[in-house]
Amino acid sequence: MDEAPLTELHGRTPRVEHGQTDGSSGDAASDQAAADEARLRYRRRGVVCLDPDERIGPMLEPGERLVAIRRSAVAYRDETLESVATPPVVVDLYVTSRRLVLAGPDLIIFDLAALDEAVVSHERLLIVLRDGVGLVIEVGQPRLLRVEIAAARAAQR
Repeated sequence: MDEAPLTELHGRTPRVEHGQTDGSSGDAASDQAAADEARLRYRRRGVVCLDPDERIGPMLEPGERLVAIRRSAVAYRDETLESVATPPVVVDLYVTSRRLVLAGPDLIIFDLAALDEAVVSHERLLIVLRDGVGLVIEVGQPRLLRVEIAAARAAQR
């Protein structure tokens, strides 16, 4: 089956396009329950690290650990007064103990320290960087991803 061109993905729900959840209220409730459970788990035991795969493993710096992976996420920047929109791109998203890594056609890396805010709106994770740039991530379980990013940031402190 052919995948839709990236320019068409922006108008679609990528969770459906890639066989993930459809963003219905039941999915939002289960996402919130998973996020609540993860938040409690992190408070009790701290961040549990994952084994890196062949793509992220070589990129990890000494002491850096893998916290979460999301396959086939769609990432883009919406247009603002200060910046133009970027076309959506399908990426494998990695949350490490220090960085947010978007591995797609190009490699895009953000230090977790550069993140100012992360909120879920319309079943998308909106990330605002300290320099005011915003990033939109469309992924299954955006609330859980927000908690995973927050846990990685908290573990840095």
